[in-house]
Amino acid sequence: MVSIIEYSSEKKARNSYPHRIISPPIPSRCCQARMKRIGQVQVEDSGTFYYKRCSHCGFTVREFMSAIDIERLLSMDVSAWGDRTESWLDQIQHEVETERAA
Repeated sequence: MVSIIEYSSEKKARNSYPHRIISPPIPSRCCQARMKRIGQVQVEDSGTFYYKRCSHCGFTVREFMSAIDIERLLSMDVSAWGDRTESWLDQIQHEVETERAA
């Protein structure tokens, strides 16, 4: 599995997405509240994923998505979640379908 993330405690964290990301090797306390999605959903043999990066320290991981999880979320009543969440789910579903068609 090829990854653009290089984990290093020697180098400064750097986001050069989509070419290279230098990340600390372990998460910090700030990561739980500050992880943000970067880039588009990607599909490889290993699965569907996107990169998440802490906006404070730069820790980065691949967030893998399960088709079952996406379908389950889409089948739930999202009206209580508000328009923003519904559009986010629509966007993820569209990106996954686009990647599968490619």
